Amino acid sequence: MGSITISRQLGSHGARVARGVARKLGWPLADKATINTVIREYGLTQLDDIYGPKPPRFWDLFENNKVWTIEWMNKTIQAIAAQEDAVILGRGGFAVLGGYADVLNVFIKASDDVRAHRIGLRDDISQADAAEKVAADDKARAKFTRLFYSLDWADESNFDLVLDTGEVTDEVAMDRIIEAYRAKISAAPAGPSIAELVPDALLAESVRGRFGKTSQTH
Repeated sequence: MGSITISRQLGSHGARVARGVARKLGWPLADKATINTVIREYGLTQLDDIYGPKPPRFWDLFENNKVWTIEWMNKTIQAIAAQEDAVILGRGGFAVLGGYADVLNVFIKASDDVRAHRIGLRDDISQADAAEKVAADDKARAKFTRLFYSLDWADESNFDLVLDTGEVTDEVAMDRIIEAYRAKISAAPAGPSIAELVPDALLAESVRGRFGKTSQTH
């Protein structure tokens, strides 16, 4: 059992790379929608309220509902990882599962110009507007990670593998991630295993209902 977390910059094609990795491995993909669905079952604030285009304020740390949302988000990620092999996209997965021997943490990036060009085409907006959108998203992600995990979201030392999709194709990125995961597992690195995680029973049941069992291919 193992997991791959994928963090990405806006416009880096990180989401499509994550979907491709999950498809190639036959693993489920846990993304924003998956995690939000589980959290909503417990009547908590949707993550959009704190992770949307507007960065959270410092005082948000002291609003209990939002703090509990983050706690349940973390617990949900852990429950997913403990359930079965999975690709976990965003949601601070690298921070929640950092340090586990059977987790590969990946960061997908591209240059500002490449990302602005892609977002401009996707959203049919000017290059200047796209560049502003990219910069604002970077700021929001960085502030979120710093406030709630005390980590630098863009610090590449937090990751096992960093890929630039401005330099490699999405397909190559997918293959390199799978190769790196298999190499890490084969090396049997020291450290705790996600198999040791013991999630809340009700949360684990919800995750099982959401995913079910899938084929496990290492």
